[in-house]
Amino acid sequence: MDSFRIVIDGKECEAYPGETVLQVAERNGIIIPVFCYHKELRPEGACRVCLVEVEGAPRLATACTLKAMPNMVVRTNTERVRKARAGVIELILNNHTLECPICDKSGECELQMTGFRHGPKKSRYAEPRREKDIVIKGPLIEIDNDRCILCRRCIRMCGENMGNRVLGILKRGYQAYISPFKGDFVESGCEHCGSCIDVCPVGSLLDRAFKYKDRPWRMEKTWTTCTFCGSGCRLEVDTYHGRIKRVVGRIGVNSGHNRGYLCVRGKWGWDVVYSERRLKKPLLRDGEGLREITLQEALEVLKERVCGKPVNLYVESSLTNEELELLSAVFGRENVTSDAYSFSQALSGISEITGRFEADKLSSIYSADIVFVIGDFIEEVTPVVATLLRLSVIQKGKRLIRLGTFPSKLDSVAFQTLLVKEEELLDTLKHFIMGTLDASYTSNNRDIDRVAKVLRNKKVAFVLGGMTLFSPDVKEVAKTVSYLADRLVSKSSVVVVPPKANAIGVAKLFDLKKPSELEGEVNVLVNVELDRDFPGTELKKGFTVLFSPYYTPDVALADLIIPVETGLEKNGTVEGLEGELQLRSSFKPEYSLLEVLRALPLRQVDIRRREVVLNCELGHTKLRKEPDQLYLSVLLGRTGWNSVSYYSENVGKVATGRVLLLNPEDGRGREIVTLKTSGGELTVPVEEKEEIPKGRALLRIERFTRDVSKLLKGYFPSVTGIPCKLLSEA
Repeated sequence: MDSFRIVIDGKECEAYPGETVLQVAERNGIIIPVFCYHKELRPEGACRVCLVEVEGAPRLATACTLKAMPNMVVRTNTERVRKARAGVIELILNNHTLECPICDKSGECELQMTGFRHGPKKSRYAEPRREKDIVIKGPLIEIDNDRCILCRRCIRMCGENMGNRVLGILKRGYQAYISPFKGDFVESGCEHCGSCIDVCPVGSLLDRAFKYKDRPWRMEKTWTTCTFCGSGCRLEVDTYHGRIKRVVGRIGVNSGHNRGYLCVRGKWGWDVVYSERRLKKPLLRDGEGLREITLQEALEVLKERVCGKPVNLYVESSLTNEELELLSAVFGRENVTSDAYSFSQALSGISEITGRFEADKLSSIYSADIVFVIGDFIEEVTPVVATLLRLSVIQKGKRLIRLGTFPSKLDSVAFQTLLVKEEELLDTLKHFIMGTLDASYTSNNRDIDRVAKVLRNKKVAFVLGGMTLFSPDVKEVAKTVSYLADRLVSKSSVVVVPPKANAIGVAKLFDLKKPSELEGEVNVLVNVELDRDFPGTELKKGFTVLFSPYYTPDVALADLIIPVETGLEKNGTVEGLEGELQLRSSFKPEYSLLEVLRALPLRQVDIRRREVVLNCELGHTKLRKEPDQLYLSVLLGRTGWNSVSYYSENVGKVATGRVLLLNPEDGRGREIVTLKTSGGELTVPVEEKEEIPKGRALLRIERFTRDVSKLLKGYFPSVTGIPCKLLSEA
């Protein structure tokens, strides 16, 4: 791209076509104040604070919307500019409530800082302030319209970037104020990602969990990685005297691959550290009950009852690499199961085509011509990844194609969406293979042929994620996608979005088995919940050790329970979408998994390379059902993923109950039905929705309880594509 020269305040600056004067100035260290502008939002030019003087132009211009032109001469600090800028700030301050001493934004407020630097020294406004005493309180977010400057950052962030369109401006003139369209955050469909709070330049949008808790300048700020899902978001944890006060993403400042975007779990799930369900002391089964013991006593029991014996190791895939290495050294690698089993199956499918037991990085979407997404509910399983996919279209101009079985929020920005039956997903991918290799091939489906034509001679980033990773066909889908990517004319990439923070590390370190294939004498459960991570499976008989931060239902099955720390209390690394990610903590927990493992004797571990067998023969779907059956999908909501809402009081405020979603033709007006699978039965309320495909049943839950887990007995690791019947109705 050819660059050109412009002059800003006497300094020669290099600019590129399409850049604004503000962007060029920022890159060259020249400060121009802004309110409505944000680097993650499209320029709007509404606040007029960024006015600059351009040589030869009769009027001042807004730097955020003014395109840089060759040989342009710009002045940002002339008397004319300073006077106009101060006038704009004076008008904003005329009716802005001066609550800096009690406002949570004080110390971080852009109006506060800009007013000091560029505003008038005193106000000429003598009239009484017009108060908009409109305070809208949601479960987690509060809007104080007295402080709002109507920059519309929150509206644009929610509508354009997040695709939610929850916020808008009601009324007109000085009576205008920001509000959810239905007056209520939950009813308006807010997903509580907190992005609106992060981009608000003043204290109008507030984090209710942080309100009046502390001051920004007093808190210690620690950057770490969120472990609540596979997005692996970088976030800032603010603590004071060793206690977490809030978590912020810092959109536009954050250097992580998430760029500051968070979801409800990352933004508000920090209080799991202080859950009432936290384990306080090690426990040992004594007859029918449990008694408290010391950590040293627990270590002696471990050495006597577990170490040296064949162990069934159940590993949750948000543990750090350091913890995984020590677990393998203490308990071995040969008899291990994990909730990362389905993810490892996807990598196995890719390895049979490429010879590499790994996928590509998420950043490959930015160098591709087309982003091809395969999967459903990516926005529920890994919300921030879905946001980044959306932004690749909005900000980078990529073409997005999605292949799935349910509608998605991503469809609103997609170039083409293909919705097929779950059992036809593999065949559809095979049609793409034929259509891209042979220009004369036709699938007899106009949309499929159109997509195949678009893929030819293009560099494509295939992104596999969401519920498809929990399908019986996950290995064959990943293999087929890899086959398609490998045979496109332009070298393409395959990204598999991990469902948990270190699923990649677990899959690479252990040769995972299904729980039913374990052959040990004792059980060691590390940070897992059987119903959540291994739904429908039963624990092997034998002495059972549970390492857990919380009192989980599995405490009743364990003989020895040892408390461990949560993800926000850890130091270490995980292998994420962009390689190694750092976890850092500013405080030391009472019990540490690493310290416990270091006190145990190590085994002699054979380091062997994983054998990869190349096999380019594509398989067929494993999905089978009777004519009177439906395919069941069980979906944890974004608040319930990783059981966050169960342990977080904050996230629990916006959690929803269980409901079965059916197409009206399948629901037939019924309000309640009994689901039956080969594993069990469950009676649930019904909600009919036109967007649910015929023949599909979508069970949305907040937590995998025992009755839901029984439904999936015998289907691990699948939670979608389960044959079911609707037995009864009311």
